[in-house]
Amino acid sequence: MAERWATREEIIRAREGLEAAHTGWRRPAAYGIGVERDGGTVFGLTNAGGNYLPAVVLGRTLGHVSGTATHRMTVDRLDAAIAGLAPAEACPDFDHPNLHHWRDLRAEVAEKGGQLVAVFVGDLADPPVDDHDAAFRAALA
Repeated sequence: MAERWATREEIIRAREGLEAAHTGWRRPAAYGIGVERDGGTVFGLTNAGGNYLPAVVLGRTLGHVSGTATHRMTVDRLDAAIAGLAPAEACPDFDHPNLHHWRDLRAEVAEKGGQLVAVFVGDLADPPVDDHDAAFRAALA
């Protein structure tokens, strides 16, 4: 049977375990996945100051541990992140916006193309590292 995190406590335990196992992990101040297409990067969902389970799942999937950085993503990496977060869907106490958004992004890129880009901001005072990060910061505002 596939792993399921059906309660708040199980989700917290899973997040704590993933964070502890990801050597050097520091929770980001903000993060999200966007799509670069037609010369711009668009973020439909941004996270700031919370939603740390999806953050660590994404960080582990991409090899990100701390600081401000952008990562180009393949569809396979997005699929891996979705699979890593899917056990949380068993818990009805949360709406799971990142999981739904990541699945929507998967379908959008399959239909319309584009380059997936993940952005992690270690500290909101950090200057943007590139145009993707700048677009992410604008979406945060």
